[in-house]
Amino acid sequence: MRAWVSVFVLLLGACGATQLGIANYEDPTTSTSGTNIHRHNDDTIALPDDESATEPEHPMVQTVQERATAHVHTPKDVCSGIVIGPKEVMTAHQCMPDMTGVLAVADKDKDAWRVEVASTSLTWTARHVTAVVTPACDWKTLDAAVLVLDEPVDWITPLKISTAPPAGATVQAMGFGRCRNEHRPISQRMGNVVERQADAIEVEIGLCQGDVGGGFVDGAAGLVAIVSHQDDPDNADRHTTTGFRVDTEAARHLLEVAAAVVKSGDAKTAASVCQ
Repeated sequence: MRAWVSVFVLLLGACGATQLGIANYEDPTTSTSGTNIHRHNDDTIALPDDESATEPEHPMVQTVQERATAHVHTPKDVCSGIVIGPKEVMTAHQCMPDMTGVLAVADKDKDAWRVEVASTSLTWTARHVTAVVTPACDWKTLDAAVLVLDEPVDWITPLKISTAPPAGATVQAMGFGRCRNEHRPISQRMGNVVERQADAIEVEIGLCQGDVGGGFVDGAAGLVAIVSHQDDPDNADRHTTTGFRVDTEAARHLLEVAAAVVKSGDAKTAASVCQ
């Protein structure tokens, strides 16, 4: 049994939005839809584990967005992630669905929690995870989490949190997933935003196993959403994928909590959130 310390203490000093690198923030309630219910009709995309995952042969380093894309290993699953700070990697809550709140990783469990980032175009650098910051709710409500690393990856340029674009805009999907018979390079994994909801965007692109926890990014090296789930069955004629926005009040609070944990070095200083 894994040993965890779960802490639910009120966050007394929230960090300012400017400390989080939030660019072009606007009212997160702006939406083209009156619903926050996201289709999730694809039951064939399961998160791979270490035994079934295909390890990327080489890191992606051609662009700032590629270099910030991390490979996340948890005790159960393998996901993608995005570097958002020297010691912070954002990923999907469903990569650790049985966890809620702010949790410190016990020393004996650190080998099962690691994040790999590009050190060169041919090699990876691994960091252990010291704390996991997740919402205090089901991942379908806010599919985002932040992993706090034991040492900084300060040679990586973190992606800034940006406002989710409106319907019709083009975004790029970042992640290590590859669909069967897919040969597209990462630079061609582009899709149009079909709908911007109050907490998520729906993008016309198919999800591949291993992409969960990666990011939807804009052309200015900004992170606009965390890849969550494919909306349609694999045999559908058209595929869209839902990404949870990172510019909403709940997501910003999550980031503030993670920043407080990094600053203090102690998970006991922060609270779990779900708004």
